[in-house]
Amino acid sequence: MKESPTKTVCLFNSNKAWGGGEKWHYTAAKELSRRGYRTILCANRGSELAKKANKDKIDVWEWEVSNLTFINPVKLFVLALFLKTKKVDSIILNLPSDLKYAGLAAKLAGVRKIIYRRGMPHPLRNTWLNRFLFQKVLTDVIVNSKEIGRTLKQGNEDWFPEDKVTLIYNGIDTSKDFDRTKKLYERQGDEFIIGNAGRLTEQKGQKYLIEMAEILVKDKVNFKILIAGEGELKQSLQKIINEKKLQERIQLIGHVEDMATFMNSIDVFVFPSLFEGSANTLLEAQYFGKPIVAWETSSNGEIIQNNINGFLVPTQDSKLFTQKVSELLYSKDLSDKLKMNGEKLVKEFFDSKITWAKLEQLIGI
Repeated sequence: MKESPTKTVCLFNSNKAWGGGEKWHYTAAKELSRRGYRTILCANRGSELAKKANKDKIDVWEWEVSNLTFINPVKLFVLALFLKTKKVDSIILNLPSDLKYAGLAAKLAGVRKIIYRRGMPHPLRNTWLNRFLFQKVLTDVIVNSKEIGRTLKQGNEDWFPEDKVTLIYNGIDTSKDFDRTKKLYERQGDEFIIGNAGRLTEQKGQKYLIEMAEILVKDKVNFKILIAGEGELKQSLQKIINEKKLQERIQLIGHVEDMATFMNSIDVFVFPSLFEGSANTLLEAQYFGKPIVAWETSSNGEIIQNNINGFLVPTQDSKLFTQKVSELLYSKDLSDKLKMNGEKLVKEFFDSKITWAKLEQLIGI
């Protein structure tokens, strides 16, 4: 490990819930520290990120942040003084509220690298504040898919600083092996086990898995669907499952700490999410050697090559989605081909050694 000229990196993420962006900031704080940087993680007081980081003894500082915190000059001055006192050389921001508050404070503090990491493919509003922040405050913008870069520039071509954008995909540590024997669920007879993991929200589209289950029941397929995750739709999804008498077919198993035990339990991974920035779950499923069926939407096509390492299906076409899942049930050769190609793709393009090296280069190694 070589000495880094970048002395201190601040990861600023004020989201209260836990998701892909929080996982990235948490992992980046640990990885950059391992690579010789002094790292500071700034999180919202009482957030899941703060709790997890404190438990792992990461250097965490908790702040109260809202969408309008940036208009409070006292809070701006306090954060700027904090960044200056800590001699922060680079700061990586997560939410739009972080961009406004911590971005402006970092500019006041003279932070050399002010970086905004955009993780969702939402359009960027053409406002005077966004033009000022992207042109005058930020030094760099990280996107984790080409689709996100496209949506940032769309409609803003006359002012958006495209030269500040760097594509850094999410990565998987392929050097770590995992226990392939431990299972979260034991197969009952000749069950075909279908898995999904994600927050239980409208975005993640678990309702389409209920539609899939109804089709599979009519086709007399012996199957079980395991859905990992928590979220605001848990009760309503369970209610629909009960009303359709699918309790024996679909199981909401809640949060899973050890994803290897989940992946070891399933035959195919399904991903009916309606939009994504860059779905780390798709990379994980391929790393664990699972064939994938997903909607053809957002950045999924940057990870899944149709008929090569998975299937992409037109969004909300539950009938075709189910058909592709059934093809994997009845063709071991097809399933094995998709799995082999998926594992190869992850190692060649999404290995975390590649992605962390790009981040280091960006922050000034």
